[in-house]
Amino acid sequence: MATKLEEINWKLHKVKYDVLFDYGVKHGLITAYDKKTIENLRHIYYGGLSASILLLHEKLSNGFCYDRGTLVTLGFEDDDFQVVDAQINSLRLKPENIDLYKSGICSENYATHCFAERTLKDGTTWIYDTSRGFIFEKSLYYKMENPKIKIVNDKETTLKFLSYDFLLDSDIQRDKYVLPLILPQLEKNLIPTQPFYLEALKQEIEILKQEVNYDSICQEIKEDMKTKGFY
Repeated sequence: MATKLEEINWKLHKVKYDVLFDYGVKHGLITAYDKKTIENLRHIYYGGLSASILLLHEKLSNGFCYDRGTLVTLGFEDDDFQVVDAQINSLRLKPENIDLYKSGICSENYATHCFAERTLKDGTTWIYDTSRGFIFEKSLYYKMENPKIKIVNDKETTLKFLSYDFLLDSDIQRDKYVLPLILPQLEKNLIPTQPFYLEALKQEIEILKQEVNYDSICQEIKEDMKTKGFY
């Protein structure tokens, strides 16, 4: 069990985090995803879905930081970036996580999180935390989370990984046939990563449907099942 001191440290972290979060929002140091990045990710597909949907839907982003924290970099155009694996206070100090670690259920890496650091042309660096769905000014994020860095992958390494290990088997013309199974469930549980992404998420789903001619796919599958005697 977490000790009293560990519980106090967690409470102090939450207070500090909330104060810095409010400060960041008020001073433009914490923002929503920029429109251009989402547009850039709109035509990048993984498992039949566009990367924009993967980032905007809470059930597809929160808890998948290693995949999404890397995938988001494909929307950064020619800006420099790096992808960081680091232990952060929001995971490291959480009593429930400490209990799991002490009981042996999870390893010492239980607090490791993955996020992207994008450096703009003006020299500022922003953290894309895809589990939370926010962009943070780097120095503020580091004050909020006090990351203990484990691994840093530069732009070249990340793009090589994405090209050869992540998107190698991605084929929207093949994968689109799973959409009649996936999209109805997503639309039934339309939970955006942050509430203000709801309309953008709906838009990205509609755009994907138009791109793959979704109605025709549904009709094609229905006719195929009818031919095979399922109807």
